[in-house]
Amino acid sequence: MYVGLDVHKDFCQAAFVSSNGEFVKEERFENTCSGLADLAQATKDCEVVMESSNSSMHVYDALSKTCKVKVAHPSRVKAIASARIKTDKIDARILAHLLRANLIPESFVPSPEYRQARLIVRHRASLVEVRTQIKNKIHAILIRDGIKSPFTEKFGREGMLFLKHVDIGEAQRASLDSLLSVLEALSKQVKEADRRVEYHASQDAYAKLLATHPGVGRLTALAAASEICDISRFSSHKKLSSYFGLVPSVYQSGGTDRKGHITKEGSSLMRWLLVQCAWTAVKRSRRFKRKYDKLKKRVGKNKAIVAIARTIAVDMYFMLVKNEEYKEPKEERKRGKPVTSPGTQRPSFRLGSSPRHDPTPCESKQTPKASCA
Repeated sequence: MYVGLDVHKDFCQAAFVSSNGEFVKEERFENTCSGLADLAQATKDCEVVMESSNSSMHVYDALSKTCKVKVAHPSRVKAIASARIKTDKIDARILAHLLRANLIPESFVPSPEYRQARLIVRHRASLVEVRTQIKNKIHAILIRDGIKSPFTEKFGREGMLFLKHVDIGEAQRASLDSLLSVLEALSKQVKEADRRVEYHASQDAYAKLLATHPGVGRLTALAAASEICDISRFSSHKKLSSYFGLVPSVYQSGGTDRKGHITKEGSSLMRWLLVQCAWTAVKRSRRFKRKYDKLKKRVGKNKAIVAIARTIAVDMYFMLVKNEEYKEPKEERKRGKPVTSPGTQRPSFRLGSSPRHDPTPCESKQTPKASCA
């Protein structure tokens, strides 16, 4: 029996199709403990498919104990089976028939531990995003009154004292005090999120290895580890770069062969983090500095930094495949020490089981301190 599930926040619409393609029945189950128990009983020993969404993971966990469950990629399913009339019942039937025909474009489901790591990273990113919005609102209040902060660090200790005592109108003062209190609360939450990131990154073998790469901090290392989950999923470094959306789009038809902007597939947060790491790596590593300067002359700084981000993704692949921490290439070591300021070295996290080898993309006896990008 094949079962297609259209999962929503409050209920699941199920369509049951037999092995010879005949429609058997359809049924709706509530997304409650008793409803999911009934759904698990109804689909026992069946093959089940559902689209990936925020509402589907707890349903997946409940059903995977009693039956075989596949999670479909929503956009690719839409490309295969788009319908002009769309209802929950039709969606469930289409999923069941695609499962029977073995045409489901599957979406990878990470382990519960890596799902927790992804949540920690994304929560921290959302806190920083909200904090930035609050800072922009504070800037707007000062600009409207023509006030400029005399401090470089406008939200440092002295900058905050200035904001708390600056002479402005009554309405502006009330708004500014309210925003400053929210900003302080958010800053405390960001620090707490940073501590959680540090702890989980120190416990994960992948994250410890990736944090030895110049420019890669604990946040990016944990984010990359939670996105990759298992490096054996990727047959080559090109597959990993494509997974991060850092490869150019391609259009080929007949004699036409055009390459466009990067595909931007996958996690936009991971892609943004890699770009931030690239800017830091350019400052700390001779290898990346030379490559960036060479590319910038030819394609401009924006495309050059994206190319550096893709190079970091390639380095990550080989580091995890070979179970080795980053090392600057030999030819770069001969040129001199990495481009970094004093006091920025951090202890490395070498795994005891790592064999000695002569890796191609990654080599350095001293690892520059990873940034917190």
